[in-house]
Amino acid sequence: MRLHRTLPQGNSLEFASFFMNRSLVNRMLMLGLPVLAVVLLIIFTATGSSIEDILDRAIARNAQLQSQAMRLALEQALEETRNQLLILAAGSMEQKDMVNRLKFRAKAGGLRYREIAFEGLTPDNRYLLVNADGEVINVPMRQALASPTGPFHGIAGEHRIGHVSVAQPVEVTYSMVPVKGSNQNISLYVLRFATPVQGADGEFVGYLMLSLDLRELRDIISAYSAPNAPIAAAGTDVRVRTLFFDREGWMLFQSEVPDAGLPQRSLATDAVRAGFTGDFGRPGFNTAFRPGPEHINYWNMVSDVQEGKTGQLALSETTTLWSNSQMRVERVSYVPVSFSPISQADSIVLGGLAVLDTSFTTTRTGGQLMGIYIGAFVGGTLLLGLSLWWLARQMTRSLNAVTSELELRNISGDDGNIDLPPMPRELERLKGGVNDLLERLRNAAEARRLRAAEDDAQAQREPVADLPHPEDLPVNGLIGTSPAMLTLCDNVRKASQVMADVLVVGETGTGKELVSEAIHRLSARSAGPFITINCGALDENLLMDTLFGHVKGAFTEARAPRKGAFLTAQGGTLMLDEVGNAAPKVQQALLRALSTRRIRPLGSDEDVPFDTRIIAATNASLIDDAQRGSFREDLYYRLAVITINTPPLRDRKSDIPSLTVYFLSEALKAKARLKADAGASTPAIPPVIPQISKGAMTKLMEYEWPGNVRELKNTLTRALAFCESGILFAEDIQLGHAIQGQGEAFQNENASVQLQDSRNQQDTPCEQGFCTAPPVDAGARANGLPGRLAEQPPAEMVGAQDESEFAAPRQQPDPTEPQGSLQHGLNVAEKLNRRIMDAWPTIAAAGSISRQEYQSLAGKDISMRTAQYDLQLLVQQGLVRKEGRGPAQRYVVIGR
Repeated sequence: MRLHRTLPQGNSLEFASFFMNRSLVNRMLMLGLPVLAVVLLIIFTATGSSIEDILDRAIARNAQLQSQAMRLALEQALEETRNQLLILAAGSMEQKDMVNRLKFRAKAGGLRYREIAFEGLTPDNRYLLVNADGEVINVPMRQALASPTGPFHGIAGEHRIGHVSVAQPVEVTYSMVPVKGSNQNISLYVLRFATPVQGADGEFVGYLMLSLDLRELRDIISAYSAPNAPIAAAGTDVRVRTLFFDREGWMLFQSEVPDAGLPQRSLATDAVRAGFTGDFGRPGFNTAFRPGPEHINYWNMVSDVQEGKTGQLALSETTTLWSNSQMRVERVSYVPVSFSPISQADSIVLGGLAVLDTSFTTTRTGGQLMGIYIGAFVGGTLLLGLSLWWLARQMTRSLNAVTSELELRNISGDDGNIDLPPMPRELERLKGGVNDLLERLRNAAEARRLRAAEDDAQAQREPVADLPHPEDLPVNGLIGTSPAMLTLCDNVRKASQVMADVLVVGETGTGKELVSEAIHRLSARSAGPFITINCGALDENLLMDTLFGHVKGAFTEARAPRKGAFLTAQGGTLMLDEVGNAAPKVQQALLRALSTRRIRPLGSDEDVPFDTRIIAATNASLIDDAQRGSFREDLYYRLAVITINTPPLRDRKSDIPSLTVYFLSEALKAKARLKADAGASTPAIPPVIPQISKGAMTKLMEYEWPGNVRELKNTLTRALAFCESGILFAEDIQLGHAIQGQGEAFQNENASVQLQDSRNQQDTPCEQGFCTAPPVDAGARANGLPGRLAEQPPAEMVGAQDESEFAAPRQQPDPTEPQGSLQHGLNVAEKLNRRIMDAWPTIAAAGSISRQEYQSLAGKDISMRTAQYDLQLLVQQGLVRKEGRGPAQRYVVIGR
């Protein structure tokens, strides 16, 4: 370090230029040495008394904080005892039950509860239990009544349920109590809590008392008074004593050294009452002590505590702070300890805590602070020059380290330029080198990013190579090898081995009906029928008739008896889908049927037994509905003998590749069948499902699928319809809101059809993502179309229009004439399916038809929902109208 240059003699600009051209070490020494010396002198001179005052207030505040922490800990213990008592009062008052509860709490640890007493309305309805070191003892009533401070001498209180009264701390002794095979005396120091007990009918039945060991409270304040307490008054050498006194000023116990023997140590006040004169021994508490009236400070503290105030007694030169100076105390912090008989109610003061600081922390700290001032000033002045020189050298080294760190920052990828104000020559050179390096890194990173984007785009359009072949998928079973599916398969297998009723719970679109079919297929009832009833799609009367049937003449349209689903599924399985939507009347009937295994058809006077296994399905939480009152709780427990949960697709995304292959294969098969029915020639080579790009598969795997497997099927069907090449790309997969803007015209045209279809049709297994073939009814098999494809008109028949919008309008027949109705039906034939076309002449001639008659007319064993769909299509085309409701509903040809 050299200062050999001549100082400037010119103006301030020349001096500033001279100063800025100095090195960092020189500038620090030129400014730091005189400035630091002056500042240090000013600080030591001006802030000495202020710092001492602040330190004194900080120590006093810390002491008050320690006392508040003790208070909070004690009040939490009292509140916990109150809550435990209310919990006990809400349960059974049987003595054996209470013994088990007390044993449990003794083993669980926590607060030490020593007594539980119950006093009923009669003398023989009471008992006393004592916890003697973990052993629950039933104290004979003779010994309990013989003790003058026993609980039965003052257990009564208010009759308000939930109100907990607390008594004064007492010392109690039970003589000659049988403990571990011998008669012993049991002495306790307890704080008793009592509350009224209400019976099941709401009447008052007695009082329940729970006592807390006072040694528990003593241990709490001992833990907070120790040098290593959670909140200590000062350093580890602090000597603090804490005293607990009641509202009347009686000293009950003091804090002790928190060692291993503290829990067994008796209560004492000998240390804190040293030098006091007064009364020794309070009725019911022999070790209590109350100072005489000459101790003014003590009674002022008691008076403040009785009024719920907190405060401190500071050291005074004219009066004695504590007792008669035999115990040297610098500061006393006191707080009241309160208790709330009822939660969120006003508190009552039980007593107070006095925290005695015998270490004279403020005095010692003030002397230490003065010594530190003097030593710091002298040492700082002598070593200031050396310190500044060393500091400058360290700063230079730090700047060199910053240079290395910035080079590493360039390597890590943070490539923004460093823009700093003018710096010394060393840092200017550093900044130039760093910015040059960052510029090169930015250029290289941009080139790498472009190459990576090209490679990634190409990779995302490559087909996935490890997809399963459609023929490798199981024919009968559940598609998927994820843990959730394996668990589901195992549960289905286990449920099929027993004949108990089953409740299948799962979100919409997760395959509840297929699980039910799998249970039926694997069970001993597989040879019997499997019938599904959607409880949410039918009104109350129609559902009752569908389930339980009716006899001939039960109502106006009951021209023939009806067996109902329970009897139709005899020897097989009946699935009740969406059972949570059933009306209360239906729930009651189901409960009776499941309880007695007998039903009573409508209009019948006799019960008919049935042998049918019931499988219920729901997408709601029936137990929550039962708690809300919308579903019978007894019916829930009758249905949920075995509960199977169908996993949502988001929990088994590893099955998406297999499901994708399956759905694409099924869509191609359905498309081929439609073409075959339309008369198109069948290709010699069956169609092959398109390949799936990696980007499309990633898009499918990352989506959460709120609609589960049904949404996956619809998404793939839509993607296949718009796919124009042999591979599905990511842009072909439209998810969520991306499909809302497409096909609005088609949705508006078919809104009513879709609404009726969603109400009357249940989920088919293919929509749930399982490998079994979709349910096919006889009518659908005759047409060569599976399931819902047979129930819906072919695409080329829906919405067909004239070849030219300028074609002459057709002459419409008068629908009021029978031939006009027939001709009108033939005119809209392009919008009707084959079943309706075959049956329409007969319907037009008859003038009206019911759903049951249409099923018989159509033949081929078509299902109820297929018949409902066909009749609804006739209504939408203006051919028929509905008349009546429930089983009496008929479809009348318009104009007849």
